Amino acid sequence: MSEVDNEESEGGKKGGILKIILIVIGILVLIAGTAVGTLFITGFFDEKPAEEDPEVALEEIEAELEQTEEGLAAGPEPLTAEIEQKFLISYYTFADAFQVNLFGSRKIMQVKLGLSTYYDEDTMFNEEEGTAGWIPRHLVGIRAGILKSLRKVTEETMNTDEGQQELLEELRLVINESLEKYEKTTSAPIEEVYFTELIIQ
Repeated sequence: MSEVDNEESEGGKKGGILKIILIVIGILVLIAGTAVGTLFITGFFDEKPAEEDPEVALEEIEAELEQTEEGLAAGPEPLTAEIEQKFLISYYTFADAFQVNLFGSRKIMQVKLGLSTYYDEDTMFNEEEGTAGWIPRHLVGIRAGILKSLRKVTEETMNTDEGQQELLEELRLVINESLEKYEKTTSAPIEEVYFTELIIQ
């Protein structure tokens, strides 16, 4: 009978150890399941959008920095306008007349001038405050240059078509020189200058 008791006590010890091992394994599985479930619920395993990816965000920031540095290195550029591919001509007429004494004469010459260009009309002639075009923005300097040239004109010059054409070409050069000086344009913006009124008294 003692042998039977020994076998029963050994079987009871084995069964107790087996129960403890199963309980520990069950607890570990429960803990692991809870951890994995929590990660799923919080979206840990979801695919992240590109904007939330730190590497993509870092690349975007670096690209913006490069653009900013390039812009700063180039400095502020003056307003420029290139010839339109459409080749549409725009016209402008000075509102006020130019009045001067003819050189070496008692006669007075009064002229109104018009301009033509292939440049963008708003870039050249816009008169709105804050977005003024090149001509209105530099009107004082342009008028001063025109008057300086007109004061040198003689009556003989104005009596011939060739003389008038030479004067108009000189005025075109004076206007373009002023615009090229301040607007840093790569080509002469004014194509032609015209007399819209011409009075000599």
